[in-house]
Amino acid sequence: MLPDHSQEEARIISVLSASSRATIARINYRASPEHQYPTPYHDVLFGYDWIIENLLRQESDPLARKPLAQLGVCGELVGGSLATMLALTECQRNKHHIIAAAVNNPIVDWVFPGDLPLAPPAELPEPARPDETQFPADQDPMTWWIAAGKEGLGPTSEIPTAAVEESVSTSQKRLKRAPKPPPPTSWERNSDNGILPTLTLSGERDVLFRQPEDYLDRFASPIHFFRSPHGLLIYPPSNDFVTSSSPSEQPQDPFDWETRMDIVHFESMKTTPALIPQFPTLVRCRAYARIYPPSGTNLALPQWHITSGTTSPLLDQALELAKMTKRSTARQTLRMNTFRDLWHDPAEKTKYEAYAKERVLLNTTEGLGLWTQQDNNPDWESQAKKVGTWIGKLLRSP
Repeated sequence: MLPDHSQEEARIISVLSASSRATIARINYRASPEHQYPTPYHDVLFGYDWIIENLLRQESDPLARKPLAQLGVCGELVGGSLATMLALTECQRNKHHIIAAAVNNPIVDWVFPGDLPLAPPAELPEPARPDETQFPADQDPMTWWIAAGKEGLGPTSEIPTAAVEESVSTSQKRLKRAPKPPPPTSWERNSDNGILPTLTLSGERDVLFRQPEDYLDRFASPIHFFRSPHGLLIYPPSNDFVTSSSPSEQPQDPFDWETRMDIVHFESMKTTPALIPQFPTLVRCRAYARIYPPSGTNLALPQWHITSGTTSPLLDQALELAKMTKRSTARQTLRMNTFRDLWHDPAEKTKYEAYAKERVLLNTTEGLGLWTQQDNNPDWESQAKKVGTWIGKLLRSP
């Protein structure tokens, strides 16, 4: 992402090793115009498997049951993105797994706010593919269960007519008010950051990805494990192969026919004609929450230490990652440790939200806060030492 900082990275590894009192393995993933995505996360997954096979203590007796190892992962910027991906996928309870993830200024969503023009919520199109839930991404999936529980309603019960009418009346009143403009995002506020301007981030993305749909992938943008993308790709007519006159005349379509039908279907629902793009174009769409980890899996989210700088364009991404991991941790723990009828209890929900807050630490620092920018961040050593101490404590806990 930034120019070579091998000396700075060596200092960071030294501080992490000393403060954690643990073995540190650095994975030298490839990320360049010659090694675009998915090469970086393939390299990281390969490196993680190598660590499991070669660095973990082996038992001398082949019949002895080897204890499961607990690992931590750490990264910054693109490394923070890859560390987040690894922590979300390599956290199975029944095998060696990651229990601690520390990320600084992570890039967890390559769909940047500058790519998506603002639009009123009522005009946002639906995503091209159905998602796991019908809850908006900014809504707590457990909220409506609690409200229903208070009224004695189950998930399939009908809402009383009077309640519906009152809700509609309230909604109509709200629609009459002029909506307040949203506050500026960290991407907008800090676009001219002298070390990490948004122009640099967007330029690096164009180098690292072959095509726009690649950065909608969950492994590339790990925040998409928790919600669907805010962006929808609209393709020019030259890419619309469904309307070809005969199958023999259709060129090779990069999408399966179901996806292509979805795109055509949602484009046909537009009430006003849109400008026809000459190239694949990202437009803003509704985002829906995804349940992660899925029910019935052995995945258990690790503990998190998330940091970002107050003048970083990526600050909002760090805040959203903290919000999503807290929400998922609270939801999964509540479902595992309580009876189903207690899921509606606000006191239970509050208790597990407090538990999740202890497992997801969020810290902001003055300035950009990059550990590799040691001349511009005099506190980098104390910040890295704090992370190393945190990881070491978790690794030594029973």
